[in-house]
Amino acid sequence: MTTAGYSPLFELPSGGDTSYPGFAWQDGFLWTLYYPSHEGKTAIYLAKLLITRD
Repeated sequence: MTTAGYSPLFELPSGGDTSYPGFAWQDGFLWTLYYPSHEGKTAIYLAKLLITRD
């Protein structure tokens, strides 16, 4: 991310009613928990993302 904009690093499955995300940072990983309804019913997703610097 810069002052001019940003470039997405990850794309998570989502769509429909995507609400109430939660985030936690631990040991270099960003954890996110959210629930979308793009599969016809609401499901809970947990993603563990490794964040590194170039």
